[in-house]
Amino acid sequence: MIVLAIQQETQKGFFQEIGGRFEDGGFTIMMLILIMGIIGLALLVKGIWLAKNQDPKIHRNITLINSLGLFALVLGVFGQLLHLINTLDYLSSFEGTTPRDFADGLKMTMLPSLFGAFVFLLTRFSTIVLNFFRPLSKREI
Repeated sequence: MIVLAIQQETQKGFFQEIGGRFEDGGFTIMMLILIMGIIGLALLVKGIWLAKNQDPKIHRNITLINSLGLFALVLGVFGQLLHLINTLDYLSSFEGTTPRDFADGLKMTMLPSLFGAFVFLLTRFSTIVLNFFRPLSKREI
C-alpha cells in the first residue's frame, strides 16, 4: 500500500509539476510574468499580421514586445529579492539550520527570475522574427 502511494506521488503530471513550481516561486509574481508572456505571444501574432499587410504600426508593436519582456525580467528579479528576504528571515528564526535548508530556500527564490528570463528571451526572439519580416522603409533601402 505504501509503495503504491509513493509511486502515485512520483508520477505527477506536467501541469501538476508546473503548478507546484508556480506555488514555490510565488503564485502572484509567477502569474504576472505568465500574463506578460501571453501578451507577448499575442503581440507576436499581431505583429506578423501587421508585417504581412505592410502596416507601419509594426514598429510600435515591436517596442511593446520589448517593453513587456524587460518588465517580465525585472518583475522576476523583484520576486526573487522578495522571496530571498522571506527565506532568510525564516531560516534565521531557527537555530539548527543546515546548508541544505539554505540551498532549498535559495532554489525557491530563483524560480521567478528564471521564469522572467525565459519570458524575456521569448520576447526578444519575437522581436528578431518581427524585424526579419517587417517591411523596409525607404531610408533603409
